[in-house]
Amino acid sequence: MTKRLTGLSEREVAASLKMHGSNSLERQKSKGFLSSFLENLSDPIIKILLLALAVQVIFTFGKVNFVELGGIIAAILISTTVSTVSEYRSALAFERLSEESEGQRVGVLRSGVLTTIPISDVVVGDVIYLSVGERVCADGAVIEGKISVDQSALNGESEEVEKLSGVPSGWELSDPHRVYRGSLITEGSAIMRTERVGEGTFFGGVAREVQTETRVSPLKLRLSTLAKQISRI
Repeated sequence: MTKRLTGLSEREVAASLKMHGSNSLERQKSKGFLSSFLENLSDPIIKILLLALAVQVIFTFGKVNFVELGGIIAAILISTTVSTVSEYRSALAFERLSEESEGQRVGVLRSGVLTTIPISDVVVGDVIYLSVGERVCADGAVIEGKISVDQSALNGESEEVEKLSGVPSGWELSDPHRVYRGSLITEGSAIMRTERVGEGTFFGGVAREVQTETRVSPLKLRLSTLAKQISRI
């Protein structure tokens, strides 16, 4: 199969770049720890604790229970700090991974010649060679070979999964015939055909959500519902 592969020509590369865009990721300025901490004070549960703190101070008529007061303050600080540290670490992890990717070069087949190019120059349709120790540079289908990959950068699960040639059935991370940008190759070698690049990749979407904070976790949704119920009571 490898002998029949020729990759894209220069004209096809230019056309693909125009149609699908580049493999670069937009880098947004990350928020500082203090800024994120102050924003997290607006979480529903924290608002209830702040309200409880205000009630404790205002309506005790000089008989403040310092134990209860200290407990409420501690709960606010601990909850907000843990949430902020978690989000801040996630943002830093994606930033480090993005920086590492920018300097990565990959083996690509173009016009029948194997060459190495910067990851940002990869376009949809490129035939990419994957080896142990590298990170997958784009989303695509495995067309030859078999590898094991660590997708923890995408889903937080450290268990390695096997990827091999075959017909993909969808865009799920569990699909055994598709590989995704940011995945670390831990075993084997393979050839992939690029199908999504840059902001269109799974990694690009996750990175965008982390930077813009548009994603709401299931825990925050449940806490928001609980906060509304407590507020009514």
